[in-house]
Parts: sequence; C-alpha cells; structure tokens
Amino acid sequence: MTDHDMVTAILLAAGRSQRMGGIDKVWATLGGRPLLAWPLEMLAALEAVDRIVVVSGEERREQIETLAAEVAPGRDVRWTEGGERRRDSVAAGLAAAPEAAWYLVHDAARPLASVVLAGRALDAAREAGSAIPGLAVADTVKVVDAEGRVTSTLDRSTLRAVQTPQAFAGPLLRRAHAAGGDDATDDAQLVERLGEPVVVVDGEPNALKVTTSEDLDRVRSLVERQEPRSLLDAPIPRGADHVAG
Repeated sequence: MTDHDMVTAILLAAGRSQRMGGIDKVWATLGGRPLLAWPLEMLAALEAVDRIVVVSGEERREQIETLAAEVAPGRDVRWTEGGERRRDSVAAGLAAAPEAAWYLVHDAARPLASVVLAGRALDAAREAGSAIPGLAVADTVKVVDAEGRVTSTLDRSTLRAVQTPQAFAGPLLRRAHAAGGDDATDDAQLVERLGEPVVVVDGEPNALKVTTSEDLDRVRSLVERQEPRSLLDAPIPRGADHVAG
C-alpha cells in the first residue's frame, strides 16, 4: 500500500444531538445495537477503505474502541477527539490521517447509507476530485424574507438534497480546510469556495439523517422491515418512489 492509494474514512460521531431530547443519537439503540455500529460496519465492509477514523468526544473513546472490535474486527479503526463544530471534527480526522490520498467523510447520524452508496461516491471522486450523493428535491422551494414573505420560487430541477458519505481527493480536502473562512455545513462547501468542481452522484432515499426522535423512529421502522445485511449491502428500495425529479 502506498500513500497514493490510501483511502481513509472519517466517521463523525461528535454531534451534540440538540434536537433529540437529551439522547445521544449515535448511541441510541437501532436493531439491538448502538446506531453507531451501522455506519461503522458499513465503512468496514467497503474493501477500498484502508483506515477508519471515528471522531467523537473523549468520554466515548472506550466504547468506540470496544464497538470497533465487535463490528470491524481486523480493520484499522482509530479514534480521535472531535471539535466544537462539524468542520473542526473533520479537521481532527484529517490530522489523524494526514497522508491519505482519498477521504470518505460520513455522518454517523446517517446509519442506513449503504456500501453501494459509499463506493459510488468514491469512484466518482477518483474521476472528478470530489463527489457527493444527492437526491432530487420533491417539494417546491420558496425563498422568504425576514417577515416570512415569499421573494422567489426556486427551480427544483436544479436542486439536490445532499447526503453523506462525501468523497474527496486527499490534497484537495486538506487544502479546503486549510483555506479558513466561515463555517460550512458540509465539506463540499469548503471545496466549492476554492472554485474546484464537485460532482453529484445518485443518493439513497433511506440514507436519511437522524436529527429528531421522529427520524430515529423512521430508521427503526426500516430496520424492522428489512434483513440486517441488506441495509449495509445495497440501497433500500422502499421509499424510492417518493423522490420526484
């Protein structure tokens, strides 16, 4: 293995879960085990990934190391402490694996993203430098002012709801983080600020992000209705017809 080939997955598990009523969402139970086990096992199942860096608070380090031994045996899984913002946590992951040629950055709060999705993003990034999964927006989207008045209607055919994992060439992502500037909601936004291209690949309807207790109920329902391995190996077909072009 050379540095030119190395792929590191950065798994972000340091969020505050502010809309979960005091529950740390990545440690909530999903299918009889912590929610975090699902994205960790998915990334470990992707053969192209050489190393996984899990980013969390110091208080979860021992639990993460134990969980990694259970769901990703024999894989190079490392822990590092996260920061105040999402951007800071990704930067901590980069610092823990500064030599990687490619990065997959994934939010642990998207437990049902599949190996297929991760591989699709990585393959596209190898061609374009960076790639993110996205879904067509089904709803009409309005722009409103401070008083709630509509100022315009966006063309939804040009809009995508973006997911993770997102994939980047290592030098590009490190340069994007080193550039400074305002905070960003995802790493693709930092790359965009450099003027570098970001391509969008097909996302998965059920790679949804757990933000509220209602979201957690949705993913629990999906797990109850599917075979556990199918959730890791391929997109879940249910719900695909709800995404409009």
